[in-house]
Amino acid sequence: MKKPKRIAVFAAALLCAVLAGGVRAQDLSLRAYVDRTTLAVNQQFVLTIEVSGADAQKVTIPQAPDLSQFADYLGTSSSQSIQIINGQMSVTRSAQNYFRARKAGKFQIPAVTLVYKGKRYSSRPIVMQIVQGGANPPPAAAPGGRQPRLRAQNSLEGNLFLRAEVSRKSVYPNQPVMVTYKLYTRVEILGYAISKLPNTVGFWTEEFKLPPQPPTSYEIVGGKRFLVATIRKVALFPTGPGEKEIEPLEVECEVRLRQPRRSRDLFDSFFNDDFFGDMFGKRVRTKIASKPIRINVKPLPEEGKPADFSGLVGSFRMSAKLDKQDVAANEAITLTVKYSGTGNIKMLPEPKIEFPPDIETYEPKVSLTIDRTGNAIRGSKTFEYVLIPRLAGVHRIRPIRFSYFDLPSGRYRTLESPEFVIRVSAPAGGTTPVTTGLTREEVRFIGKDIRFIKLSSEEFHRIGHYFYRTPWFVLLLILPLLAVGGAFAYQQQQARMAENVAYARSRRANQLARKRLSQARKLLKPETQKEFYAEISRALVGFVADKLNLPPAGIISDEVAGLLRDRGVPEEIVKEFLGCLQECDFQRFAPANATEQDMRDMYEKAKKAIVDLEKAKLS
Repeated sequence: MKKPKRIAVFAAALLCAVLAGGVRAQDLSLRAYVDRTTLAVNQQFVLTIEVSGADAQKVTIPQAPDLSQFADYLGTSSSQSIQIINGQMSVTRSAQNYFRARKAGKFQIPAVTLVYKGKRYSSRPIVMQIVQGGANPPPAAAPGGRQPRLRAQNSLEGNLFLRAEVSRKSVYPNQPVMVTYKLYTRVEILGYAISKLPNTVGFWTEEFKLPPQPPTSYEIVGGKRFLVATIRKVALFPTGPGEKEIEPLEVECEVRLRQPRRSRDLFDSFFNDDFFGDMFGKRVRTKIASKPIRINVKPLPEEGKPADFSGLVGSFRMSAKLDKQDVAANEAITLTVKYSGTGNIKMLPEPKIEFPPDIETYEPKVSLTIDRTGNAIRGSKTFEYVLIPRLAGVHRIRPIRFSYFDLPSGRYRTLESPEFVIRVSAPAGGTTPVTTGLTREEVRFIGKDIRFIKLSSEEFHRIGHYFYRTPWFVLLLILPLLAVGGAFAYQQQQARMAENVAYARSRRANQLARKRLSQARKLLKPETQKEFYAEISRALVGFVADKLNLPPAGIISDEVAGLLRDRGVPEEIVKEFLGCLQECDFQRFAPANATEQDMRDMYEKAKKAIVDLEKAKLS
């Protein structure tokens, strides 16, 4: 019994060592950024030094560099966060160093360095522009005292932009270019919508499906920390060589800017906190666009190009198989040809197959599977042929060939299947003779020139029974009239909805609102409460927008009350609706503290508010 125990203890110790080693093997990450890069003399700025990774707790956060040449040091505060995702721990520790600009000019904050286990980590230098004049400095906190967290920005300049990132700028025809559109922001975005899509003339397009809540991350740009959201991802396949341009994508955003307060009163400072500033901030609508990107599409090389080259570029595999090779005449066979790999899957051509003349063939059944996850377009295209050999004997299907330009190797490749041999025996009864040399047209008439005697009797009916005298006959006469009347009414309804957009949106408002509420019901969990309240808010605002034929992004909560009252909606229903909107805004931007019961109550309130608005005949 001792030996198994020792083995178990040793195995457990080994497992712990491997896990610990795996965690220790993870590198650290060191970053340094400021809350602003342009400011006036006597204004404060914050230099944040951040260390993240599994071993972040084992190192000391580097001290801020000496900035006495142009700024006065005010104090430092620190923070720490720990996340465990899929059993792996990630730690982020940061130190906020507060300074006041003292001298005008252009200065550089040098790189911050850290040495851990013999490896050197460095941040990027940051360029600061300090100008003369500006507002009075905010009160400085004592060194070591608790500093307020960074507040929302009160200007759009340099704090909101759209960037298009491409995977490569030099490609071959039909080689995919992955374009990712990222929204960079340091302001609160209340909503956004793509207002103009780029013209993709000269490209085949494959859109990547993104989650309803766009994935976000943080990036340092120009020494400032931005929240980055990926709002669109697309693969473009150029159709021919030459210089091509990816046009800008335009996005319309509604943002909320913080309204600065200068009072030093304690209570005024409390209500000037980020959260309250967001509630009473200024709403601004703006349009942003990405920059155009030029792509150089190189012609494919002529050297080694196969005669049957179809223009496909990528990395592919081909498989071909028969479900059986020994059959009787007139028995069906299935030939399956499957292409799979990475590239423009939709453009894979139908295989060129030479079938023997004694085998009858049908149009293939084509199935397509495309995987648009990750950073490539993958998938497969399958062709299924039904073959019916009409004559006994040995039939051969020559090898199937497929040529493409292989990107990993940079040369043409030709895939080839084996030759298929089909052995066909005479059918039972020998009704089809074993012959050769006949054409396919002649094969069709084999076995049809003699008509056999029928062995079964005809169906008998009772004398004197007539179907036109039964109730079913009368019902069959009425049903077409009802169907025509229903079709006419439906056509009139569709025509009215097509001509009158406002009427169509009003009719569909309830259906869309129920769909959004149903989506919100799926998010009734404490860990998804932010998404839940966002979905409830979209259901409420979307319902009013559809009823009044207004764009959803164009309605703000301050205008909703006036729009409802102008249409004679009772005051108690208006207050009920606005209360739901305000509670949603509060929960979306407040710390996550709502319970599941609170969320259920909110769901019922929103549902009742929409029902009451519908009864009030809002239109």
